[in-house]
This record gives sequence, structure tokens and C-alpha cells, in this order.
Amino acid sequence: MSAADTTDAPSYDDPEVVRAIAAWMPGTRWYPLKGVDAEVALERAYDLGDAAVLLLRAGGMLLQVPVAWRDEPGDAPIAQVGGRWLVDGCADADAVHALLDVATGAREAEGLTGLATAAPARGSIRVISGEQSNTSIVGGDGTWIAKVFRVVAPGDNPDIVVTGALTSEGRTSVPRLLAALAGSWSAGEATVTGHLLAVSEFVAGGEDAWELFRADALRAARHEPLEGAAPDAASLGAAVATVHRELAAALGTAAADDDDRLRFVTGLEQRLAWAREEAGEALADMDAGLSAAADDLRRIEAVGELQQIHGDLHLGQVLRDTTGRWVLLDFEGEPLRPLHERMVREPRLRDVVGMLRSLDYAAGSALQVDPSADPVAVGSWAAERQREFLAGYAAEAGAPVDRDDPVLRALLLDKALYEVVYELRNRPSWLPVPLEAVRALVG
Repeated sequence: MSAADTTDAPSYDDPEVVRAIAAWMPGTRWYPLKGVDAEVALERAYDLGDAAVLLLRAGGMLLQVPVAWRDEPGDAPIAQVGGRWLVDGCADADAVHALLDVATGAREAEGLTGLATAAPARGSIRVISGEQSNTSIVGGDGTWIAKVFRVVAPGDNPDIVVTGALTSEGRTSVPRLLAALAGSWSAGEATVTGHLLAVSEFVAGGEDAWELFRADALRAARHEPLEGAAPDAASLGAAVATVHRELAAALGTAAADDDDRLRFVTGLEQRLAWAREEAGEALADMDAGLSAAADDLRRIEAVGELQQIHGDLHLGQVLRDTTGRWVLLDFEGEPLRPLHERMVREPRLRDVVGMLRSLDYAAGSALQVDPSADPVAVGSWAAERQREFLAGYAAEAGAPVDRDDPVLRALLLDKALYEVVYELRNRPSWLPVPLEAVRALVG
């Protein structure tokens, strides 16, 4: 769909335009306020000529919606207003290229600032359908991927800070950051700035680690013979340790002091109490064990070295490229956590725990796909893959990972309890996966 003249298009602050977007957003995958009756108001519009970036205030959140006026609805229409079609700019090639032009300095737009290390190529685009909290667009005929941050906040997004730091040092363990875009807007009497877009190299031909490991778990659970090479959990552990080492070199480390320890323990205590309240009866038979675990948190004496980590690491954040190398993606952290929390240095073990839990989930998915699969074989598969992952991580990091480390066990319990609450709310049939992990941790 070609760009259209916008001289006769309604203004972006027209109440009908805002109402149309407010009615459209709840049907998108990325909208974070589903089920909430939120009033929507336009905060700022950045004019890109034949497109625009809109920041909309809804339910206390600031949401980014790139849009364009077109003569036809195209692939992602929002609404017809005043005889013109308002469309989602993320699915419109001309609008996406306009964003990239600003990010690379080829075009100016008031209130927007670009940062580029390379110029992403033109070419066809496609929106990745599985994205949820953001919108990712593969472009340049498959040479780059742009992530549009749908929930926007003042400050630096770690996905740009982290990958940018690694890119500037010539690291190759993560896709190279090509460009980024930031916007400014008013906050009371002040002007604040936040990241809107990140553009990175696309890992062409990459295989999703989650799909690779869950397929192997299902094979093992069915006692089927192995065809070809199994996904290598040891090399995955080594890849995570490599990224940790490179992040430490690029962004520094700090020894945790007593204030850091207190912050860490208090956070775990609060989340444990929250999970017990939210999960209710699902955890009732483990009440004594959870109380003992809460007491154990207060006995943690040291947290160890802190640094910037991935922050939301699981198998779905990893690809295996065509050379067999594991590549870590999406350093944004948990998208709905405040940005300042996502930039706080953390123990490296939090990422390790994220991967251990994800391997357990890959095993659990085998029983979801095939209830007749052998649960003993599934359990053995998970235990072996976790052992291999830890061995690979330790070999690359130069130090063993102690499975009895109280920090590791506290983080494992924290993650499993979060999963219990999530499954209760969203996928009750999956509840046994994290529930058995909690049971094993608290006895």
C-alpha cells in the first residue's frame, strides 16, 4: 500500500481519531490493559510526514502507536475517519521506513532523536505475529528486526543500553544494534525522554531454543530414538556465561553491600507473601514449608557480585543460528516492570534460574502435548538438561554453580511461585509444572 497525501486527513488530536484508536487497542496482542475500562488521551504526536508516532495515556500507562493515513485499509486498519483510513504504522512499509529514516538521521522530526551505527536496508517488511508486549518487525528483506516498545516510560531501555554497549565493544554474542529512536514529551513542567524503537541485526535461519528443547523432551518422554543431534544444553550454559562476562566488561560490576542484600531479601519476601495470597488453596498443603522458606530468606548473609544481566531469560529468548551457535535476544527485562528496576544490577544467578525453570517447562510441555508420555522419562530429561546447562555455565564462568547455594534456591522458589500465580490466572492445566517445582524446593 503506497503512501497517501495527508493534507486533508483529520488531525491526530481529533477526538474521533483518539476514540478510534482506543476502541482498536484492546484487540491487539500487545495491549496491557485488557479488561480495564481505561480513559485514553493523546499525550503527544510526532509528525513523520505521511505517518506519525502517537503517545497515548491510558490507565496510568503511556502507549506508543505508530499510525498513517491511507486511501485503503491495507493489512492493519484501525478505523475509517473522515473518509480516510487510519492504519497501524507497524504494518505499513512506508511508515516503518519513515521511522528508520528518523532513527538513522536521514529525516528530522521534532521531538525525536535517532542513534545509528549502520543504515538498515530498505526492502519488504513483516510483523512477527507471536510478539505480545511489543511489536517486532522484520525488514530489509530479512536483514534487520525492529522492536517497537508499546509501553513507553522516561529513561533508558536496557535492550538498547545493553546491546548498544556490547555492539560498541565489537561483541558478537548478541545481534548487533543498528539503530535506535528516542522521543521527548512533557511531564508536568519538565521534559523527559524515553526510548521508542530498537533496530538490530536479524538472525536469519535461527531456530527457537524453546521449540528445539521441547521437541527433544517429547521425544524422550515417548522413548523415541534420537534423530540427529540433540540441542546442546552445555553449550547453551556456556553462551549465557559468555554474555554475562561480556556484560560485566562493558557495563561493570559491584560487590553487593548490606543495603543490596537487604533490598534483595526484602523483594523476595514481598513476592513470596504475594504469591501465597494470590495462589490460595493451590499452595495450602505447603504452608509450613513456605513459612520455613520465608525464615530462610532472612538468613541469607551475602548476595555476591552484582551486574547488568538479561533479566527475563528463558528458552524463548534464545536462537540457534545456522552455525549451531546460541544467540541471546531481547535484553529489555520484564517489560511491565519500571525501567529503573530493570536497570538495577542483579546477581547473575537470576538468569541461570530463568533458564533452569525454562528447561523444566520444556519437559512439562511434553506431558501437555501427550498425556500418555512417560513422566519418569520427562523428569529424567529435565534433570539431565539442567545438569548439562549448569556444567556448561560453570566451565565458561570458571566457577562451579552450587545447587545448594541459598541465593540460587531462593531465586528458584521466587520464579516457581510467580509461575504458579501465572498459571492459575491464565493456564490452569499447566499448574502442575511449577507446583511440583515449589513442592520439591520446600519439601
